[in-house]
Amino acid sequence: MSANDPEGTIMNDIGTEPRSTDPARFAAGRFSEQSVQRSTGETIGAALALMALVIGIPAILLVLSGPPPLPTGAPSMRDFAKELSFDDLLAVLVGVVWLAWAYFVICVVVEAAAARRGGVARSLPLAGPVQTAARLLVGAVLLTGLIAGPAQAASGPSTSSSPVAAAATEVTPAPVTPDVSEPVAVSDSATKAADQMVGSKVYVVKAPKDGYHDNLWDIAENHLGDGRRYTEIFELNKDRIQHDGQTVDLARLIQPGWEFVMPDDATGVPVIQATPVAPVTPAAPVDTPTSSADAVDHATDVAGVESTPWWAGAGLLAAGIVGSLALRRRRRLGRDPEDDALDVESDLRIAATHARSGWVDQVLRRLARECREQGIEPPPAYGATVDDDSIELLLSPAVPQAAEGWTAIDGGRRWRCERTDHESVEHGTVPYPALVSLGVDTEGRDVMLDLEAAGGVISISGDPAMASQVATSIAVQAATSPWTDQLRVISSGIPASIGEIGDARITVVDDLNDDLDRIEEQIVGLRQDVLTGRMSRRGFVPSTVLVLGESPEAELAVRLGALAGAARQAFSIVVAGEHRASRWRLTVDEHGILSAPSLELTLHASRIGPAQLEAVAELFTATLEVGEPDTGQRVTIAAPQRTHDDADWSTAPRRVGVLGPIGVDGAGDLTPDRTDVATEMVVYLAMHPEGVHPNVLGGIVWPRGVTPDVRDAGISRARAWLGTDAEGNHNLRSDADGRLSLAPSVVCDWDVARNLLLESRRASSAGDEADLLRRGLGMVRGEPFAKLPEGRFGWIVRDGLPRAMVNVIADAALRLCALLGDDPGGVASAAEAGLRINPGNQELWRELIRARSASSGVAGVRLTLDEMGVALYGIALDAETEALVDELMPDTGTLATSG
Repeated sequence: MSANDPEGTIMNDIGTEPRSTDPARFAAGRFSEQSVQRSTGETIGAALALMALVIGIPAILLVLSGPPPLPTGAPSMRDFAKELSFDDLLAVLVGVVWLAWAYFVICVVVEAAAARRGGVARSLPLAGPVQTAARLLVGAVLLTGLIAGPAQAASGPSTSSSPVAAAATEVTPAPVTPDVSEPVAVSDSATKAADQMVGSKVYVVKAPKDGYHDNLWDIAENHLGDGRRYTEIFELNKDRIQHDGQTVDLARLIQPGWEFVMPDDATGVPVIQATPVAPVTPAAPVDTPTSSADAVDHATDVAGVESTPWWAGAGLLAAGIVGSLALRRRRRLGRDPEDDALDVESDLRIAATHARSGWVDQVLRRLARECREQGIEPPPAYGATVDDDSIELLLSPAVPQAAEGWTAIDGGRRWRCERTDHESVEHGTVPYPALVSLGVDTEGRDVMLDLEAAGGVISISGDPAMASQVATSIAVQAATSPWTDQLRVISSGIPASIGEIGDARITVVDDLNDDLDRIEEQIVGLRQDVLTGRMSRRGFVPSTVLVLGESPEAELAVRLGALAGAARQAFSIVVAGEHRASRWRLTVDEHGILSAPSLELTLHASRIGPAQLEAVAELFTATLEVGEPDTGQRVTIAAPQRTHDDADWSTAPRRVGVLGPIGVDGAGDLTPDRTDVATEMVVYLAMHPEGVHPNVLGGIVWPRGVTPDVRDAGISRARAWLGTDAEGNHNLRSDADGRLSLAPSVVCDWDVARNLLLESRRASSAGDEADLLRRGLGMVRGEPFAKLPEGRFGWIVRDGLPRAMVNVIADAALRLCALLGDDPGGVASAAEAGLRINPGNQELWRELIRARSASSGVAGVRLTLDEMGVALYGIALDAETEALVDELMPDTGTLATSG
């Protein structure tokens, strides 16, 4: 196919041979009896050493010198003046040994207790090497059953303790993605280690949660059925270099993101498949006789075998999901989603390219307006490429004369629009509502195709599972992308939960025959001049896409093929599988690679698997369901470790803001890309004032992986950026164990708000309580964690911070409304403060309606209803809200918030 022939075959079949997944290729690294004996000998030696120090030393002292020399009374001045005898000196030395032994025992007890909790012990005063020795010895016997057996019961359950939950989540190891500002070489040994994991079951260590750390005993208990089999995991991985440059050591905690090859009989752990991550070389141009199979084979050879996350090519898909979900939560917060769903949301937040998504929407709407004003038809685009600087429309036939704001290049086969810093906000028609992203190419561009331009069936062949995931991605994009609001989706052969995603654009059907009967009757209208129709005064031509997650049966395939048109039409068909009548044929291999030789592109496909689809559906479902029933009790506020108030906030030289757009006030200057990294570090430390180990912080800030040198350089920059306090000490500090924390002089608005609101609950009078509530609400500038940089802050979802903030602030606003019942202006201000952070709270809207009715009458109610209609668009009103509106405006009828 040429650029002038969009109805030709865009992609050919890919014929690659899968890499061997024979477990025998890992035999060299498997568990052996000899290795068990070595490990057992080491742990027995450590246990004997610990017993010798804890029991042997006091036994020897008792034999040689008797009981410890305990004082029988307070010494007198004469005793201090008396000359010491040899016996006295010997007694002092014996006493010192007894004290040293006692302190060592205390260190052992502290370290053992921390091990049972799955955490890290705090440094004891003056312990130094004594506590280090205790930690090493305790760590060496940590998993022998002497300590770890009880620890498994004493600690919280592993986040992957449920085999069902683990099996429902597609786990892929996080590849190293260094900070672009720090060049990092990938060693041959790391590449070889990654190759050895292909075909093996691999467990990825979870991030710590609520003080619980993953450990080898629990991993063995949950996935091998016996915690004592931890030695097998250790032997398989003890010489493997992890992505942060470290290796597993029984004396230390394992770190988040580490990847452990598991025995073959492990349950609930996925097998790792080979998936390229490095940029791939584009296939040959269309006029060169090179097959797509050759292109993908070459791409795989270049890329190696490290695995990429499922969302590697799904930036626009993720942006649509996260944006649509945020809009739903603004209208109704709902209940807490399941943990697995929050993990997927965290991944989506990291992957989402919101700036590109918003820009595509604005550019398309502006193009429609410009074409309408100039009296011309939108160009016949069959696809587009989008990066951070420009968007190019791929046209057939060519249109040499470009619309205003666009530049025609390549003889009019492409129109380019350069991005500006001040993009206008556009509304109205989108000329290409069926434009969807297939994935990301080797230059980091989203490659998009307009499904309408195919005029019929688009097939996705190759690996059946991957083909279904690509088709599912297309359906979900159509349900969530901002520019696809005129597109309706009919889904078949995809899990029914897809119907819960988005704003009811997806219809799930089991039997397509009935829907095809209806579509066949309407197909003439769907074949009208689509682009011209969208430029009419109505500006609306509905578009429908039918997405099949599996190959149709023969009779159905024939009927689908008959629905094809001669050119662009407002009805599109996407089939995961072969179809003889395909106008466009896409092919995806088992690694998620789409190849398009005719476009000189090889793509990381945009895809979403069944487990992720179920998780996304759970996120949307949770917004529509009510959590635990209201017992009439106030929302619980977790007391912050730091007791700052609003006076501290107003005078603090360094301030961290999260109750609105995030920011760090008072810091120095950094380039924008490095400022984002430093800001995330400081905000995370502000949310975790107890201190964080650099390994944990590195896993949080670089969730795709980071080397120790890049991590440490980032921490050093953040430390210099945050500066020093009045005494000259760093505001970003390290303790004796290397744990990072912020200086007490750094103030966070969330801490201030919580302290004031907690103090209000202890107030002795209603007036004092109302004053403290006002001051606490005064810290709120908007929705929590607003204006986050792309690809960052995924951890806030797992920590549950935005939801906690919304609940606490809304509770305080409602309490202040109750205290100020006779003051309409005060009630209105309190309700408005709560609605800034929780615009979907209908209880706060009712307080605002009452207050404005009391102060401004019907006009105030109408104003509030207009604002509420925008905030609650698409959400049904509570019965209490409708009753209040009927009471205050009986002639208006029922207020509608959906359209």
